[in-house]
Amino acid sequence: MIHNSNETQHPIEWAMETDVDPFFMLANWLVRDAFEHAEGAIQILTSADTSLNDFRNLKRLFKQLRTQGELPADRRLGARLYAASIAGALVYHERMITVQSPQRLREAFKDFTQDGDMPNPLTDLVKKASTKIPE
Repeated sequence: MIHNSNETQHPIEWAMETDVDPFFMLANWLVRDAFEHAEGAIQILTSADTSLNDFRNLKRLFKQLRTQGELPADRRLGARLYAASIAGALVYHERMITVQSPQRLREAFKDFTQDGDMPNPLTDLVKKASTKIPE
């Protein structure tokens, strides 16, 4: 199980202490709010300890951000992390948690890996997942 070392901190405290790019602050806040055991978005998405059910819930969370984010940057982040949730399920559980076609998923993963704003651990995860997409 993933352990959150900041369990007793108020959200504003960990938000102010973070050294994460502000672009990811929203994602970290959403993840910490929804998953009390999570340290942040990158950590939960790249952990082999994240359950398949948690990846499904992450996908739903980020789909909501993708469709209802206030700013275009929020919606873009939601789309990228939605794809990373699918990638995590493929890499760590060898399961598809989407009804997207394999071709559409390949395109989404390719777009993700070409996005220079994404952190390396997430890009590496998506690259691994790209090799596991069923035909």
